[in-house]
Amino acid sequence: MSARTCLNLMLSAALLLFSGSALAELKLKGSNAWIRLAPSGAMMLAGYVELRNEGEQPLRLKGGQSGAFGLIEIHRTEEVDGVSRMREVPLLEIAPGATVKLEPGGLHLMLMRPTGELAEGTTVAIDLLDENDEPLPVAFTVRREAPES
Repeated sequence: MSARTCLNLMLSAALLLFSGSALAELKLKGSNAWIRLAPSGAMMLAGYVELRNEGEQPLRLKGGQSGAFGLIEIHRTEEVDGVSRMREVPLLEIAPGATVKLEPGGLHLMLMRPTGELAEGTTVAIDLLDENDEPLPVAFTVRREAPES
């Protein structure tokens, strides 16, 4: 085997090892993922999910993407002077081994500009995006009420 071939094999092996370890660190488990059923014509919907970081590094989520919506952001409902307001959360950090609940009245996904009507029972694929735009897929179900935990 030539020195050049040997070098190429070593570089390829190093790249595979690096990319494999980088992907292994992006371990996000979504459970009880649901989208609240909205009236016909609604331009904003809300998504809720329990997110568990099963990796060894913190995960930092900045929003999401889906063919079902034009824009997906992470928001937090806050009460200011007795009035509830929603504020965008630019980066949501989830520590290794930690679970964060996106639920009504707190953190949630703001699902804007739906591309069509979503009927009850429909499954919607949403890729949550980490700070490097790495997609972390979660399947959401359209429901009237939160699923039983």
